[in-house]
Amino acid sequence: MDVITFAIPVFFLLIGAELWVARRRRMPVYRFADAVTDLGCGVLQQASGLFLMFALSAPYIWIYERYRLFSLHEGAAGGAERVLAWVLGFLLVDLCYYAWHRASHRVNFIWATHVPHHQSEDYNLAVALRQAMLSAVTNVPFYLPLALIGISPYIFGTCIALNTVLQFWVHTELVGKLGPLEWVLNTPAHHRVHHAVNPRYLDRNYAGVFIIWDRLFWTFEEEKEPAVYGTVERFHSWNPLWANVEPWVKLAGLCGRCEGSDRLKVWFSPPEWRPAALGGAVVVPEVKPGDAPKWGGDTRPGLVAYVSLWFVAQAVVLVALLVAVPPGLVPMSEAPLGPMGLGVGMVLWGSVSFGMLFEGRVWALAAERVRLLVVAALGGIAVVLGWTAGGGLAVGLAVVSWLMITSGRVAGAPDQSGSASRM
Repeated sequence: MDVITFAIPVFFLLIGAELWVARRRRMPVYRFADAVTDLGCGVLQQASGLFLMFALSAPYIWIYERYRLFSLHEGAAGGAERVLAWVLGFLLVDLCYYAWHRASHRVNFIWATHVPHHQSEDYNLAVALRQAMLSAVTNVPFYLPLALIGISPYIFGTCIALNTVLQFWVHTELVGKLGPLEWVLNTPAHHRVHHAVNPRYLDRNYAGVFIIWDRLFWTFEEEKEPAVYGTVERFHSWNPLWANVEPWVKLAGLCGRCEGSDRLKVWFSPPEWRPAALGGAVVVPEVKPGDAPKWGGDTRPGLVAYVSLWFVAQAVVLVALLVAVPPGLVPMSEAPLGPMGLGVGMVLWGSVSFGMLFEGRVWALAAERVRLLVVAALGGIAVVLGWTAGGGLAVGLAVVSWLMITSGRVAGAPDQSGSASRM
């Protein structure tokens, strides 16, 4: 079941509702550039998933079809066995997620595939969609035992999608503690702890849906002090592609400064590890909200309108691709790889371009003009091929965007204070 694709509109509605409630409470929980970067990371993760899921679903199916020890599956004749398969699937997917999530915070090369989710210095529902492009590559091995015990690919795929969707709501500052539910479920209070860089909160509360795993395996921490969000080494960019690449660049740089066996050890050590020659383990200082200004960016009204227009257009393109080619549900041989690659490439280009505009890069407008020309050309080709509606919309959007840029209100010197860019 392609649960995530059909949940996307609901996600956006809930983000809008959270923004409305936050404004009524006068809680500045959103900044436009940060939220767009969060959503841009999610767009890139879903776009890359169109290709990655072909390869990542194959090991699970291969083990299930050849080596499963039992035959618990959704098509079982007995109703009790069918219910057992679904209940086991949901619980064990969540347990496997806990295992991967814990490893992703304690093993550097896995952390590099997960850290984009933690880079935002804000905490809101948009952060829930700030997912890393390569996290699925490292979590596959943690789920393979489920294929061995007979959890069918259909149950597994549906349960992992539900597990992802049900983690969306815990990314908010607007919900306090929830009484007895705090003992069983992962809640916003528990997950705020997980996203914090306060020393007492680091590497705690890895739960997906059920907090019981953290309680059982001694990784639980209760929310007791205001959280400071982000990463220990702050990430300063609005480029969602760089958000995924920078952790690997930094890890490679650390590897280059190490000597001997430490060059291998660095990839499997915790993020705070450093060899003695480089000063030993990093000590995380105590922090409080407001200790340092948040990373800012240019969010003048013209740029906000421009990026909003294009982000909606790209979201429509991506959802259309996901509906047409559900990740992991369509064989590679049947997938329209050419249109998929073109669509993903344009979405990637646009997402990077928006980040560069927020950062006020001197070449950002020139690069954006080139992108608009390419969009207009592709729209013209679509019209010639008979796709009149889609092609006409692309050309029209490119023309309107070109006029917005030439008006001079789309880009300029960025504000790095972070104070003027709140939504």
